[in-house]
Amino acid sequence: MSDLHWPSSRALIAAAVPRGMRRAGSQKEWLRTLKEDPEVLELRSDGYSNLMRVANLIVWGADWNTMCSRPTIGRIVDVTGLAKGTVKRWVRWLRHRGWLGTVEQGSTCRYRKGTQAGLLDDGLGNRAAVWVLAVPRHAFTQPANDQVVDQHECVSGPPSVSLPERDRRDPMRTREAHRRHRDHSRISPTWSMHATPRTKRDRLAACERLRQERPLLRQMTAWYLRWLLKPFFDAGATVADVLHALDVRADDSRWTYTWTSVAEIRHAPGWVRNRLAAWLGADGRVLPLRSQRRAAADARRRAEQEARRQEYAEMAAAAGVELPAPRSAPEPVSAPSAEPARSPADGPNSEFQRVRAELERRRREREAADAAAEAAWLARRSS
Repeated sequence: MSDLHWPSSRALIAAAVPRGMRRAGSQKEWLRTLKEDPEVLELRSDGYSNLMRVANLIVWGADWNTMCSRPTIGRIVDVTGLAKGTVKRWVRWLRHRGWLGTVEQGSTCRYRKGTQAGLLDDGLGNRAAVWVLAVPRHAFTQPANDQVVDQHECVSGPPSVSLPERDRRDPMRTREAHRRHRDHSRISPTWSMHATPRTKRDRLAACERLRQERPLLRQMTAWYLRWLLKPFFDAGATVADVLHALDVRADDSRWTYTWTSVAEIRHAPGWVRNRLAAWLGADGRVLPLRSQRRAAADARRRAEQEARRQEYAEMAAAAGVELPAPRSAPEPVSAPSAEPARSPADGPNSEFQRVRAELERRRREREAADAAAEAAWLARRSS
């Protein structure tokens, strides 16, 4: 901690350790305990990967004697390549569950009215927050409210020595306004690509699937994306329709990409609105989407086929003969059979009976194998 103006005292570090936790003995102990936590193991694969990338940068930047770390949010973003909102969300996740105790909050130079220069310089400049690594005292047990209680109910750490005490809850930086935490891990990302969401919950799941399929959309929450795509969901759009509309215009011409990375897009919602505006008509209504166009084409094809069937049936009834239905391809010419021609009254021939018996034998074997596998699974589960 040589880059600090003065080292944090032992009393301040001890007071920053959350209730029910203790200061980690080493970097490996903190990282190993975090990986073995049941709540961490229940995370999705993408969430677990992002959490470990943030945690590794925090833990390996900790001081060996005090177990305090002070990496900035900007440095974590530059090293991990994650979005700034994602890094803040996972840091807040660690703090709320007691893995990080706030020894000192970050500070910046502030302006005060009435001063001659206008700038209130405390001599410390911009400083990053200082966190102490903490691990559970005993076996980890999840509290009733799914949140580790800190020193005070509404404050996650002691106030900075250079800034006045704040009445906001869990500030990440000096001027960051409090926002309600959105937990995406509770939303299922397995919504079907070709199903139209009807309820609000289904639309939220569809938006989470969109965020999984398109990394650019992860800059927005599923709740904001649901509000942004409301006209398209009302028109019966699916996840596949939205992804197609982001790449292709309504006249089947493809958009051209002038950027090489999603980091070059400064405003993702504006980019989405611009792409989807090509699918809005002059009256503001959504034009027929790809799935709707395919469904309409299938309906027209089935109607034409049914009309041809009725036409052939009328022709056969008028002529008194049975006319064959039209075929798209000629019938394959079968090899001449050695058996004499059989009438339908004679029943199936010997070859048909042999094939039917073989299929029945295979079906019974599959059913027996499935029953044995299910019995073995039940035995393992009950043991």
